Amino acid sequence: MALDLQQINDRIEIEELLARYSRALDYRNFDELDSIFTPDAEFDAGGLGHPVGPADIRAMIEGTIGHLDATQHLIGKSLIEFSEDGDTAEVRTYLISQHIRESAPSDVKHYFLGGEYADRVVRTPDGWRIRYRRLDRMWKQGDRAVIGH
Repeated sequence: MALDLQQINDRIEIEELLARYSRALDYRNFDELDSIFTPDAEFDAGGLGHPVGPADIRAMIEGTIGHLDATQHLIGKSLIEFSEDGDTAEVRTYLISQHIRESAPSDVKHYFLGGEYADRVVRTPDGWRIRYRRLDRMWKQGDRAVIGH
């Protein structure tokens, strides 16, 4: 499939958007989530909830990982399929996330999660944004209580 310059640029911008999301979580820059999600964004996080809008998404994320000593959200290369008009795209991205809490209730101080983000992104006047995100969990390792309070 031959890509034109606009499609190449869009792919780079979308991949940077997803990387900015991971860095916002890992560096606890939760305010940055406002520039990652659209005002009407949804995040289907399974058992963690299904918040709508950047403020509720932020509250869910901050409530889940804000108290941890460290996290690292590693993402793989994204598969991106654009709509015919090129202004929306379906994006699938593998992830591995690591969560560390030294004060966890058990001897196991980490919780790893492997999965895939299923995103719907949209071009806005301010650049690409996530309108819908679903976290599909594929495997886990460690103690889930690490992310508990």
